[in-house]
Amino acid sequence: MDKKNTIIGVLLIIAAFYFMFDSSKKEAEAAKAQRAVATKTVQAKPVDLAKQLKSSPITQTTTVAKEEFFTLKNENISVRFTSKGGAINDVEILKYLDRQDSKNPFTFNKVNGALPAMTMAFFDSSSDLPMPMQTNFALVAKSNEAVTYEYVQAGKFKISRTYALIQSGKNDFTKYTIASKTKIENISGKALPLEEVYFCLGAVPPTESDVYGSNLAFLMYDGDDAHFSRSSSFIDSSGFLGIGSSRAQPYEKITVGECTWGSVKNQFFASVFTPENAKSNIGIAIPLATEFKSDNKYMKNSIAGFMGFAIGTLDAGKSWELAGSFYVGPKELDALASLGAGQEEVMNYGWFGFVSRPLSRLLVWINSLVETVSPDWSWGWSIIILTLIVRGILWPLTSVQIKSAQRMAKLQEPLKAIKEKYKDDPKRVQQETMKIYSEYGINPLAGCLPVLIQIPIFIGLYYMLQTSCEIRFAHFLWINDLSLPDTIESLPSIFGIPLHILPLLNAGVTFFQMHLTPSPSTDKTQAMMLKLMPVIMLVFFYTFPSGLILYWLVQSLLGILQALIIRMGKDKVVLKKRTTPTFMQKMQMAMEQAQQAQEKRGADFAKLPLKERLRIAAEDARKAKEKIKNDRLKGTMYEKRKKNPGGRSTPKKKR
Repeated sequence: MDKKNTIIGVLLIIAAFYFMFDSSKKEAEAAKAQRAVATKTVQAKPVDLAKQLKSSPITQTTTVAKEEFFTLKNENISVRFTSKGGAINDVEILKYLDRQDSKNPFTFNKVNGALPAMTMAFFDSSSDLPMPMQTNFALVAKSNEAVTYEYVQAGKFKISRTYALIQSGKNDFTKYTIASKTKIENISGKALPLEEVYFCLGAVPPTESDVYGSNLAFLMYDGDDAHFSRSSSFIDSSGFLGIGSSRAQPYEKITVGECTWGSVKNQFFASVFTPENAKSNIGIAIPLATEFKSDNKYMKNSIAGFMGFAIGTLDAGKSWELAGSFYVGPKELDALASLGAGQEEVMNYGWFGFVSRPLSRLLVWINSLVETVSPDWSWGWSIIILTLIVRGILWPLTSVQIKSAQRMAKLQEPLKAIKEKYKDDPKRVQQETMKIYSEYGINPLAGCLPVLIQIPIFIGLYYMLQTSCEIRFAHFLWINDLSLPDTIESLPSIFGIPLHILPLLNAGVTFFQMHLTPSPSTDKTQAMMLKLMPVIMLVFFYTFPSGLILYWLVQSLLGILQALIIRMGKDKVVLKKRTTPTFMQKMQMAMEQAQQAQEKRGADFAKLPLKERLRIAAEDARKAKEKIKNDRLKGTMYEKRKKNPGGRSTPKKKR
C-alpha cells in the first residue's frame, strides 16, 4: 500500500509540474502577444453580419451619410457616441490605464470587429442571428449631459434614442452609468412585424493573466442565478483524455426565460445593461477574432453579446419603448452592488462569495487608509494588514492545531509500540490508539478545524484577488502587478518557465514551518507527503496572482512565529494524563462494553439479519452509556436507588 500511495503521489506531482509549465508558458505567450498588439492602434470596425444573413425588412434602407461622433464626459468615463446606429462607439474609463507603460486610459469596446455598444439588431426569420441596424441616425439634440439621435423611414417607422450621463453624484451607481432610452414608433398605416429586438452590450478582449479564458464571458441574470456563455465555447477542446471533447461554436444562445440584466466581461472590466420596464428572453454570445499572435488558444477570441426582447407585432400608431441603465466600468464590487439588482454576480466569486465579498470590502477599506501613507505600495501593505487581521481572528484555533500536533508527536513511541503489538488486528490498534488519546485529552480532529476554516478563506481570496480591478497594475517591492505572477523579466527563464520569486520564498518558508511543527503521524506515506508539501505548494502556487501568494507567505511567517511562541513561552505543551474521564474516554468505554456484550453472544449473533444486529448493537450501546452514567452518580444525592420490595419507602416503627 505504501508503494502504491508513493507512486500515486509522484504521478500527481509530475502532472502538477506539467500544469505549472503549461500555465507559465501560456502566461508568457499571452503577455508577449498583448505587448505586440499594444504597439498598434486597433480601430473598432463594425462586424458585417449582412454578408452572412439575409436583410431584415427594417434595415433595407441604408444611408451613406458620413459617420459623426459626439462625446459626453464626467470625472470617471468619457463616452463617444456614433451616428451609426445611434449607439456608443467606445467608452474610456479614465482612472484605469490601458497598460502599465501607457498614459492612455482603458477603452471599452476597442476591439477589432466590434459593433458599437447598444447597437440595435432585429429578428430575421431566415437566420438564427439578428440583423444589426447600422444606418446613420441624425443628431437632433445635444447638451453637456445628454444626446438624442433619431432615424425616420418615411411612412413606416421612427426610432429615437436618448442617452444621458450623470456628471457627478454621491452614489456609486452614478460613477460609470449611462442612462438610455430607445423608442420605436409605427407611423405607417399597418402593423409592423418586429418580433424581437436585440441590443449589443459591446465587446471585451481577453487579458494576459486569464490564460484559460475563465473570466471572459457573456452572462444573463434571471433574478436567482447567472447563466454564462464563456469564451471556451468558441474554441476546440480535446477534453480530459478525450472525455468531454467539443467543437468550437460559431455563437451561443442563452434561453432561460425572463432575465433582469445582461453583461459582457473579462477579468477586470464589464458592461452591464439593466432594462427598467422589460425583461430579456434570449441572449446571444459571439466570438470576435483578436490580433494576438499567440499559441494560447484562449487568446484567439474576444467576446461580444446581445440581449433580446420580445416585441411581437407593433400595431399602426403604436410605439414600443425600452429604458435602462448601461454600466461600463471596472469590476468594483460596491459599484456593481449599488446598481441594486444583483449585478455583483458579475464578479463570479462562485461558492465562496460569502468569503470573497466581505474580504474585498475590508481590503478596499484598509487601502483607503494605507494609501495616504504609502500611495505607491498601498495594495501590497493592505494585503499584509488583511492577513494580520485574518490570522489574528484564527489565532486561538491555530494554537489548538499547533498544540494538538505537538501532543500527538510526543505520543509517537507508544503508538508505534501499539502498532507492533497488534499488527495483525487493525481494529484493536484503532481502539488502543483512541484509548491513549483519551487518556491524555487529545482530540485528533482538533488540528483539522483551522485548516478547514482556512480553505474557504484561501479560495475566497483567490477569486477576489483574481477578478478585482483595484489591484490591477498595483506595485509592491519588486512586484509590478499584484494580479499577476511576480515575473522579473531581467532574470533568465528555466526551460521556458519564467522565474517567479514569491512562490520560491513561500516554498522555503513552508519547508521550515513543516519542520518546526512535528508530524503527528508515524505513517510513512503521510510523512512523505508532508515532506513533499513545499514542492506541491510551489507547483500549484507558481502561476497564482502574486497578491494571493503574498497573503499565504505572510500567514505562514505568522504561523512560524506562533509555533515559536507556543514552544518557548508559557503555553509550552506538556503531556499530562487526565485525572477525570473525558468525553472521549467515556465514548471509548461505551464502545468497549458494547463490543464485549456482542462477543459474549457467540457465533449465532453473526447469523442474525443486519437490521437485527444493528438494533442489538444500539441497545448495547445505550445500556453501556446508562451504566457509565450510573457509575458517575454513585455516592451523590442523584444516585439511583432501588425501591423497597415491600412497597414502603420507610420501615415500620417499632412499638
